[in-house]
Amino acid sequence: MTFNIRQLDGLDYDEAEPLFDDYINGLIHEFIQSDVGIAHTQTYPEGGFWIGTFIEMAFTYGEFTLSKMTKGDAQLVMENILPRKLTLRDRSDAEDAIPELVAFWTFLKQVYKLRSGGAIAKYLTSIQDKFADWMFDASRGGIAKNFMLQGMQAGFDMSSQADIEAFQAEYNQRIKADPQNNPLIPVEPTVPMTAPPPDIQKFLDLMGVELPEVGEQVNPVELLNTIMNAADQMADMLDAAAPDPKEGPGDALRSLRTELMSASLEKDFSLTEQEITQLKALNISETQPGSILKDFQTLLAFIGPEGRAVSGKRQQISMKDLAELNQQLSTPIDIDLKRPAQKSYPPIHGLYLLLRATGIATTVTKGKKQFLVLNPPVYDQWQQLNSTERYCTLLEAWLIRGHAEMLGEERMGSLTEGNRCLQSWERIVHKKKHTFTQKRTVQDFFRFYPGIHNLALMEMFGLLKITTGKPTAGNGWRIKSLEAQPLGTPLLNLVKNAFYENDMTWPSEVDPSVPYDELQDTLQPYFPKWQKTLVLPSSGFRPDRHIFKVSLGKIWRRIAISGEATLENLSAYILSSVEFDSDHLDSFTYTNAMGRKVEVLHPYADGGFFSAGETIHTDEVKIGSLPLSEGSVMEYLFDFGDCWTFEVQLETIEPDPNQIPSSQTKKEKKKKTPVGEILEVHGESPEQYPGYEGDW
Repeated sequence: MTFNIRQLDGLDYDEAEPLFDDYINGLIHEFIQSDVGIAHTQTYPEGGFWIGTFIEMAFTYGEFTLSKMTKGDAQLVMENILPRKLTLRDRSDAEDAIPELVAFWTFLKQVYKLRSGGAIAKYLTSIQDKFADWMFDASRGGIAKNFMLQGMQAGFDMSSQADIEAFQAEYNQRIKADPQNNPLIPVEPTVPMTAPPPDIQKFLDLMGVELPEVGEQVNPVELLNTIMNAADQMADMLDAAAPDPKEGPGDALRSLRTELMSASLEKDFSLTEQEITQLKALNISETQPGSILKDFQTLLAFIGPEGRAVSGKRQQISMKDLAELNQQLSTPIDIDLKRPAQKSYPPIHGLYLLLRATGIATTVTKGKKQFLVLNPPVYDQWQQLNSTERYCTLLEAWLIRGHAEMLGEERMGSLTEGNRCLQSWERIVHKKKHTFTQKRTVQDFFRFYPGIHNLALMEMFGLLKITTGKPTAGNGWRIKSLEAQPLGTPLLNLVKNAFYENDMTWPSEVDPSVPYDELQDTLQPYFPKWQKTLVLPSSGFRPDRHIFKVSLGKIWRRIAISGEATLENLSAYILSSVEFDSDHLDSFTYTNAMGRKVEVLHPYADGGFFSAGETIHTDEVKIGSLPLSEGSVMEYLFDFGDCWTFEVQLETIEPDPNQIPSSQTKKEKKKKTPVGEILEVHGESPEQYPGYEGDW
């Protein structure tokens, strides 16, 4: 027995994510060679999906590893995480789940002597008749899953973009005809709270959710919000609607975002005379109405002219710097975590979001390390802004341009941070003050929606007052109470008005170089000192020769190509370098200066997973226009069925020996074409169409 079952123990997500494939495949290989595995595969000759999905989702959403998993952890995965994160097409898709997982945990108990292995296998056996019901229970999945199930029940093929759009149109008509009868949003209950069944009570206890007293009037929507993340739900719908990851629902999903925002926000956002007077009298400074300007300036000074090394795939502030930066903020927070990540410090996490959204800082590669550095042209503009201009710019960066992708959260759907905050504000002001005991923590209610980093930003912008307490052992930031401040409602109502006036879409979603003035018309009457705006400079065109290292697993190629060539040209050289036929669609995905994903698709493809507006095609994008620095990495995905995924790293940019001199005539220039060449080949090319024998 050579497999290390404890390989993921003690790792954070950034450290574990690169290991998932080898870990899962290695463990499945051991399983199918064991006596239990051999017996199982005789009945189920194809499998492995549920084992891999269980391991990855348990770690990603619960930080559970196999060697330390308890029966309670397994219950959380099966009863909450899988139903919320995974959408199946048909009940038959769940038929092999429990047999496969029971056999797998029996194997773990026998071979690796896991203490909870037997109890987990017994628990899994007990839910054989329940699991499929859970997977198709809309209340466990929230709005997005409800949407998918409603569509399937209505006879629509929810794997088809055309059917999604057709059902979306039908749904829109229903809402227009009867706005109060939204089939995706539960109505307010009028029944008193009743005692839940013992198994449900035990599950809620594991989650740390304290139910209202029996007989008390209860709002089930608020209880469901404790375990929902609407942005994740949007991503779930993307996953369910697009088994081919490059043919997502696109416009239909953005339309749903608009409908959800419209359904949740009231239409009358007019300000009272008192609120208007309050806004006009507001004197914005480094410490008023909150500490946002002072703390953001502290972060800029912390980065400094030399920059700061960042860690992990998410390019965030390194663990060794977090505690020091936390102590420099206006209100340092207390945590009790041995291996804190950036998200463990919500105020820093929120400030980092603003840093990326404004473009004042970007990431560069120096040698083998990545650094967070100030972007001189943007930073110089920032220095020229007055306090009001800085406050309004950061507000726009947060509520208009901010997105979870900037925080390293992938596949978060089309909801922005502004969507999440504006929807959540009504729940915050519903009570004068939210108070939480140690058992009933703020994380239960707000960690998913709008996110604790957004609560921290609300306080720094002066919209919210947070009272904190000492964290319990092994836990993070503890919030004892939340209380809305007088500035919050009028300021956010102005932003809501701007959302409606712009149909909840913004030019900056497609073009991040749009000046920071999208809220200026709305806010300037109340903040007349907002005159100058931040403008992000374009990266400029570089016609020089670009040298890329293209890797596929352990093999790699070095390819040189002119800046005048397109991504379509580069894809041809990549495929030629591994002797693949170019008979499938492909795409390139890279991260822009603000940390947002940009996807460029094959000329025959539409939609795309990260596309915010019109589809960008590979024959339209020149290499020299890419916002890449030396060391930056793109992903090249070829064949959306077999999913050959290449890493494409820009190594250097050098003068192009084939570049066309400007002195040549137009006739001479036409004879020249962009040139590329394969410089080095390391490792044998894989078979493009290898023979597979089942999923195992």
